[in-house]
Amino acid sequence: AFKVELVDAIPEGQDLKIYKQGEWFDLCRGPHLPSTGKIGTAFKLMKVAGAYWRGDSNNPMLTRIYGTAWHDQAELDAYLHRLEEAEKRDHRRLGREMDLFHFQEEGPGTVFWHPKGWTLFQELVAYMRRRLKATYDEVNAPQVLDKSLWEISGHWGWYRDNMFKVQSAGDDIDDNDRVYALKPMNCPGHVQIFKHGLKSYRDLPLRLAEFGAVHRYEPSGALHGLMRVRGFTQDDAHIFCTEEQMAAECLKINDLILSTYADFGFDEVIVKLSTRPEKRVGSDEVWDHAEAVMGRVLEQIAEQSGGKIKTGILPGEGAFYGPKFEYTLSDAIGREWQCGTTQVDFNLPERFGAFYVDADGQ
Repeated sequence: AFKVELVDAIPEGQDLKIYKQGEWFDLCRGPHLPSTGKIGTAFKLMKVAGAYWRGDSNNPMLTRIYGTAWHDQAELDAYLHRLEEAEKRDHRRLGREMDLFHFQEEGPGTVFWHPKGWTLFQELVAYMRRRLKATYDEVNAPQVLDKSLWEISGHWGWYRDNMFKVQSAGDDIDDNDRVYALKPMNCPGHVQIFKHGLKSYRDLPLRLAEFGAVHRYEPSGALHGLMRVRGFTQDDAHIFCTEEQMAAECLKINDLILSTYADFGFDEVIVKLSTRPEKRVGSDEVWDHAEAVMGRVLEQIAEQSGGKIKTGILPGEGAFYGPKFEYTLSDAIGREWQCGTTQVDFNLPERFGAFYVDADGQ
């Protein structure tokens, strides 16, 4: 019955794929191995779990079997050892044992910080404030903004599925039925702060920083402790500068990021340039220019590190509004985690009509 439901959902005109294993036929996207003997001996069944059909608790529960297969026994043993080490270091377990934080059903993806955990959190914020104080101005923008602002920024069209809509909970709404959204990021608010009052080229670069509370809708199945949440504090900054200043500012941000990581013992860092995605805003000419500048900066980062920093390109992985650098760290057992980013955005200031007066008074 479940396979029939899948067949009924396949659009007319698309081919069906059926794989045969001996006398057993299976409707499957594939591919399958020609025989089970090709699996070899370096495999292990990991666990059995229940899963609702199509993720809906109203549907029957099926049984899901998890397994892993490797080239040889040595690779399998190494993988199982990494899992054991990861379990020892699982931050969810440590958070519970050390009484740092917890999660509960009424607030999926949002953290209940306990006194010890909140003290650690505030120490990290204080550290970053010290690092930013000399060169950045700290600001704070509203968490709730009219959706018209997000329509102008492009987020309502490109990012809406990941946003929370906000309306009055009262029966009588006296706000002309306006629709608001919880901010998923700080950028539009910072552009509004930049626009408030006339800016001269002498004011640039203007560096604004914020420890902003943001909310993003993540599917419940994607939530993972503190690593994937729906509400978090983004230690974010926006630098308003001329095109001539952009490369130098990117290098300064890189120095800040690398020195911050070094303070916490992370010396092996990978920096990759993420280029234009298929769905994006802005002209190809603008993207060409931004990617060219960041490409040259990436070369400088690699050169200045003396080969210590690995670099690369991630085609099509940029934000919808501009290319970005992604900084990846390795943890104590060799797992890689993508952390900080540096993004170039020519589109947002233009969309909001942000400008400055140049040396010629234009």
